[in-house]
Amino acid sequence: MISLLKSMLQRWNDWCGDREMELEIRKHLSANGYYGNTAQLKNVRLIAVQRPGWLQVFRFEVVARVQAAETEGPEPEAVYEQLFGLVREDIRHKMTRVRVFRDPRERKQLFSRWGDGLIQLRGAHGLG
Repeated sequence: MISLLKSMLQRWNDWCGDREMELEIRKHLSANGYYGNTAQLKNVRLIAVQRPGWLQVFRFEVVARVQAAETEGPEPEAVYEQLFGLVREDIRHKMTRVRVFRDPRERKQLFSRWGDGLIQLRGAHGLG
């Protein structure tokens, strides 16, 4: 019973809740050398917002498989990377920007620019 509760809590914790944003993240990963469709998103959180809510910044982590180069021999062993990302959504202008980094400090630097002047929520304190 406890393991069931833990797995349900983990699924809830890793749930994105916004299908369009999830697709944008996966599209960005695919365009930047990863298999975006199989990537595992984790800890997607709203961390900054501008009133009345049109502009929002989200954080996330992802484990993504690196796209292998096409070869004629056997398929190379899969390589996975832990990435740290931000999403900036501007609903008024229908713009979504996604950035991912191997180093969490780079994400923190970008957040200092993207989050400047926004209301920063509790999830922003754990960036890094």
